[in-house]
Amino acid sequence: MTKKKVRYAILTGVILSCFLLVVLICMKDIHSKGMDVTDFMYASFGKHKINVFESEGEFYFFLPSFLGKEDLKLSHEAKKHEVNYLKSENIASVFVTTRSNSLDAILADKDYKETGKITVFDKDGNVDASLGLEYVKGRGNYSWNNWDKKPFKIKLEKSASVLGLGYGQDYAFISNASDATLIRNAIARDLEEAVEVPFAGDGRFVDLYINGDYMGNYYLCPSIEIGTGRVNITDIDISQSKVVSKLNGEALSPYETPLLKGWNIPDGTSDITGGYLVEREFGDRYELEYQYFKNGFITSSGEHYIVVSPQYCSKNEINYISQFFDEAEKEILGSESLGTIVDVDSFAKRYLVEEVIKNYDGGVSSCYYYKDSDSVDGKLYAGPGWDFDMSLGNYLEWMEYYNEDATGITRLYLSEHSSIYYKELAQNEVFINVVREYYRDKALPFMEYLLEEGIDAYEKELKASATMDSIRWKNMYTENGYVSGGHKEYEDLKEFIRERIEFLNKE
Repeated sequence: MTKKKVRYAILTGVILSCFLLVVLICMKDIHSKGMDVTDFMYASFGKHKINVFESEGEFYFFLPSFLGKEDLKLSHEAKKHEVNYLKSENIASVFVTTRSNSLDAILADKDYKETGKITVFDKDGNVDASLGLEYVKGRGNYSWNNWDKKPFKIKLEKSASVLGLGYGQDYAFISNASDATLIRNAIARDLEEAVEVPFAGDGRFVDLYINGDYMGNYYLCPSIEIGTGRVNITDIDISQSKVVSKLNGEALSPYETPLLKGWNIPDGTSDITGGYLVEREFGDRYELEYQYFKNGFITSSGEHYIVVSPQYCSKNEINYISQFFDEAEKEILGSESLGTIVDVDSFAKRYLVEEVIKNYDGGVSSCYYYKDSDSVDGKLYAGPGWDFDMSLGNYLEWMEYYNEDATGITRLYLSEHSSIYYKELAQNEVFINVVREYYRDKALPFMEYLLEEGIDAYEKELKASATMDSIRWKNMYTENGYVSGGHKEYEDLKEFIRERIEFLNKE
């Protein structure tokens, strides 16, 4: 061997040694960051990947309904281990990828927003939607702060009807973490459709994956917003947003009184009578979140409301809608000329759904109302509902309902935070006769259907996905004494519905 070759061999050896040293340092660094073998175990299909999940020393791949083991390309590390393959059935799958490819910042702050991408597959693997995300963020209050399985909200870059849920940009992933059956939100929305609540929202069960991690079984539903596929009323926010976009930050100053919160901006339209989308909130939370929402008002009787749309209310608009609610409130509490300002049908349907399922949040929070332009309809309507997991016998220990059985007429007034409206309306003979009619003709047949076959159909549809969900969130469910999708939970739900129907029929 020549001296040149010797020098070359020595140099190559030095370089190789340095490389191995760097690798060892990197591996040490990886270990110091808490990474382990599972960080390198994943399966891929197309442009998407599914990360392995470890529980009690076992490795799992949770697969969407359209994939089998043979469809996957395994990482080198995944090939070296014995992995359990579980496959969903019957439901769609959603893959979300955040810009940072991490959920850390979102989980640390519910209001933190991050851009990303979303791909939605139907149960057979056909691409239903593939879009950019304006943002993904956390959502909810109690559900966000108290459960490991978090709910999320997304805003699409452009309007789309995801899984046939109606065109819009805003969607919510409801986690149903507190509901062992996973189906109470779906039942309530189906009941809304049965009694024909105006603009009642639909929903779809999905398997949710974020950055390759299986997040569990979620209920995807459109957010409550004004739009042709949502609450279809006049959208004055279109013209209002154009006004706001022309203002710089300094010109956008708040307009506030002890009972109002709006903005010192020009009216976006000559017709300020509508439409408005308004959410009832209980006083403590209204005060707590006052700094975060843009528009709000308190009525003469102390009811608290957040104006969801328009996003920025001018001085004239916030004064108009607050005064309108005061007039409607007089009608509700006076109970003499009911129907002049208040749409009795929509209020009766809204009350009926909440009463039948004995919803803890009924009349408390997430209660939506809307008003269209006077040129269309000058009345106040009770809008579609939201947040039904604490219903039909499913209540937490701190709730006033905790020991409640399936009997009793609540008038939506069992909580200390309840609205006074339905307590008064439920004593109005005109109102209650409308409620009875819709119960007999619409609600009762649906509830009987649930007992005969509906609950069984839900259980069958979700069985495979619920099994994966129960393993993914085993520790959380164990702490709360139940198994996601457990058969006993469905039977307990049936019994509550059966007893509830028997009681309501007597009433």
